[in-house]
Amino acid sequence: MSVDISVLESVDTLHPACHFSLARPRRTGLPLFKQGDDFMVKTIQFLGAAALALGLSFSAQAQSGDFDPANMRCLDYVNGQGDGATNKGRADLARIWIMGYMAGNYTGRDKLKWSDDSKAEGKVVSAILSKCRENPEVTLLTVSEFVASDRGRDLPSTLSNDFNPQTYMCGDHADGLQGTASEVLKADLAEIWAFAFVQGFVNTEDPDLMIPVENKPAITGAVASNCAKNREFSFYDLTAAVAPMVTPK
Repeated sequence: MSVDISVLESVDTLHPACHFSLARPRRTGLPLFKQGDDFMVKTIQFLGAAALALGLSFSAQAQSGDFDPANMRCLDYVNGQGDGATNKGRADLARIWIMGYMAGNYTGRDKLKWSDDSKAEGKVVSAILSKCRENPEVTLLTVSEFVASDRGRDLPSTLSNDFNPQTYMCGDHADGLQGTASEVLKADLAEIWAFAFVQGFVNTEDPDLMIPVENKPAITGAVASNCAKNREFSFYDLTAAVAPMVTPK
């Protein structure tokens, strides 16, 4: 099921508060990535469906306690593996982020393949861990970008936390944000996946672009607002429709 962009809410002009500064980070440790000393500043525009002036606050203030998996060191991710790891909670969130990033990157390159194989998620994570162990001081974003561009890998239809972006509907998300504690948690995890999806998608156009976590409320707010008005669409289809509207400039 694909989303008809025409049914998504849009505005004729871009709200000024929807522009954010994006810093180009220096890539080190993985020679196949472009490196440079110029920390070029970019802005991100929310065009069409993503430029929602729906009374939402598009301030660039980070939410209190917001975790940023993209900037997580590989060493910390590796050390977060295992049931007894002190960093396990963050590593588990990073795992969801990785799956979202891969889905967005493969969607942007038209190489996304879903799999019902129970081992599909583990294979992707193993590839990330392998590269992370070789480059412990680089960020998870750097390694995820490398692994995604290295070759195509099947992605799990359902993640280990029982999140399935194809069967989790926009109606489920809209209701979940106002639902029970477990439903709110699932919606929050879905938004981590969605934010990562957009990051992966924009990296197909610019591998060096990093979206700071401060922009997460605006991006996930655009997804959530569109979901509330298009309840019949899957969370994947809706996120995939919004992602191309987030364009670096």
